[in-house]
Amino acid sequence: MKEVDHSHLVHGRRQRPEGPSPVDVISVQSQLVYGHAGNSAAVPPLRALGIRVAEIPTTLLSNAPFYPTLRGRVLPADWFAELLQGSSERGLPQRAKMLVSGYFGSVENGVAFADWLEEVLPHAPQLRYCLDPVIGDTHTGPYVEPGLEAVFAERLLPHAWLVTPNAFELGRLSGMPALEQADAIAASRKLLERGPEWVIAHSVSGDPGDLVTLAISRTEVWRWTSPHLPVDVAGTGDVLMALIVAFLLKGQSFADAVGRAIAGVHAALEATLVEGLEEFEVLAAAPAATGTPYRFRAERLE
Repeated sequence: MKEVDHSHLVHGRRQRPEGPSPVDVISVQSQLVYGHAGNSAAVPPLRALGIRVAEIPTTLLSNAPFYPTLRGRVLPADWFAELLQGSSERGLPQRAKMLVSGYFGSVENGVAFADWLEEVLPHAPQLRYCLDPVIGDTHTGPYVEPGLEAVFAERLLPHAWLVTPNAFELGRLSGMPALEQADAIAASRKLLERGPEWVIAHSVSGDPGDLVTLAISRTEVWRWTSPHLPVDVAGTGDVLMALIVAFLLKGQSFADAVGRAIAGVHAALEATLVEGLEEFEVLAAAPAATGTPYRFRAERLE
């Protein structure tokens, strides 16, 4: 009988190398079985671009809520808090470069995340926190518990490096009108007073048939214009954030990162429309965003 080599085992367990696995992004968002929203939208294009992602789910749902049935649930806050704690125990906040948060599902999960964020940030000075303040949009109104808006405004905004609201969410967080370009710039500056370095306001009204995306810092204002497409799917904001983060990690300038992200989202929407799909074709986003030249260039307003 051939002798089996057990040298790779120590005390009956597989011997593990000591080097920690690299992590680029920690992404804290919803997770779906079918369809693309939250991590189920953001992670595929991130990985297609070679970005290493640690996913922390806030929900485990069968699909987005606009179908006739919805199964699964928002994670209980104690479960969610344990996942956050486990990421800390593995040292992920000290290794990652970016932290993204999106849909929390409950006020309790938002509070648990804020508690964890305030605990880990002092020990991870390299970590840039990117906040997608998921509240709702203009054609649905708010679709989260009202208390989450206070969590965003009072506990998360002061720690964020980047905030990416749509125009409706920008208005809710700033308490100001934000649907039109001039109003969105003023509302974004109101958010900047609370700590972020950048606000990206998307789905802002432009000329008929156009959508405007704005990036505002304390010293700069950039604008991108893209054609509106007659397709309504979940996950576009999640993919936009994911692509911006990916290209920033790859060393692109801020304006180029946003422009490439808009090009990727637009291409994925075009593919969704052409193929007649009920869910966002997120895998079309990364190839379009990496093209040279990419489709949408920035116009600097200030």
